[in-house]
Amino acid sequence: MTGYDIDGVLTQGHVPKKGDVVISGRTFAEYDETAQRAANICPVYIRGVGAYGDYRHAAEFKAQTINRLGVDVFYEDDKRQARIISRLAPHCKLVIVAAGT
Repeated sequence: MTGYDIDGVLTQGHVPKKGDVVISGRTFAEYDETAQRAANICPVYIRGVGAYGDYRHAAEFKAQTINRLGVDVFYEDDKRQARIISRLAPHCKLVIVAAGT
């Protein structure tokens, strides 16, 4: 199963398919049109609560969700979060998405 972050991944043109998942460190207050469009294609997992910009908590939520769902490949743009996800979900291959790709 393949997973995608929203900011910097879906917003850069990567599009999930049926059978994929979107896992975001966003809070419910940040749920916008991009998340809604993705939810029409596949499940979207949102961190829900927490401080805006708390990349550690966001990465921990993503890693826990990756582990729970058995995600094999995850697209992430934030290198700080990617390091945490890699440590907490070592079985998952991380694809780092650069700005503009």
